[in-house]
Amino acid sequence: MKIHVQAPATSANLGPGFDCLGLALDLWNELDVETTGTSLEISVEGEGKSEVPANASNAIYKAMQAYARRHEKTLPVGLKMTCLNRIPFGAGLGSSAAAAVSGILAAAVLLDLPQDKADQLECATRLEGHPDNVAPCLLGGLVASVMDGQKVIARSLAVAPLSLMVVTPDYQFPTKKSRAVLPLDVSRQDAVFNLSRLVFLTDALAKADLDLLSMAMQDMLHQPHRIPLIPGATDAIAAARTAGAVAVVLSGAGPSLMAVLKDTSVEKQVATTMIEAFQRAGLSARSFALPIAQKGASLQIR
Repeated sequence: MKIHVQAPATSANLGPGFDCLGLALDLWNELDVETTGTSLEISVEGEGKSEVPANASNAIYKAMQAYARRHEKTLPVGLKMTCLNRIPFGAGLGSSAAAAVSGILAAAVLLDLPQDKADQLECATRLEGHPDNVAPCLLGGLVASVMDGQKVIARSLAVAPLSLMVVTPDYQFPTKKSRAVLPLDVSRQDAVFNLSRLVFLTDALAKADLDLLSMAMQDMLHQPHRIPLIPGATDAIAAARTAGAVAVVLSGAGPSLMAVLKDTSVEKQVATTMIEAFQRAGLSARSFALPIAQKGASLQIR
């Protein structure tokens, strides 16, 4: 038996949707799992090839183990795993969420369990600590999620096709550091600023209302504290707007920036100007023109 899993990149927050909104993107990691032999064998290609552990500490394998423990089962001893990574690591594009979801989906097959999305989402959230990336990775499209006590609630929201450009600078901005810079308390003014824009953001995304998106993607809770710490990010945002982006936000906690474009004709210009802004700050950068992935992680048994 050979199991094939595909899991998409994700972008969380989307401006004012701090820790509660996420979007699946058309950039996919792939995983093949076979039951064979008497030991664990892992090979990794693509992003993070030299960094990803090829042993039992591999994030995908750890997710598989976690799902097995959750159901009081044991994984087969002999497993061959082949990982093809396209999602950049540590870039704010949900690479760890994709690993968690991939491992859980594969484990469900190995353990002869039903593909229960609610159960899978809860397990993935426990592994990640929050659902804002794993929910869209699992469900696809635009997803709102929340922790209600120990319960994970996620709902798919309407989202229209949009032209998106993601630019990823070569800069280490660990989640722990990006969380540490956030204030413990926020003013009522900033809270209202975000809440009011979040309401309009969901409507703008559903209707591809670009004029409304320009206003609705503004944020006062996390981006003002994080963007100044990423060299070149402020200039890259300004350059993108000049080149034809209607809105630019941090993807997750960064360092990637995601621009919403007025149309595909400005893709090259926006990407080039943003990359040049990062280069002036001493960072190399890559660009990805990424449509929205309307479907989430998928599974095939071959």
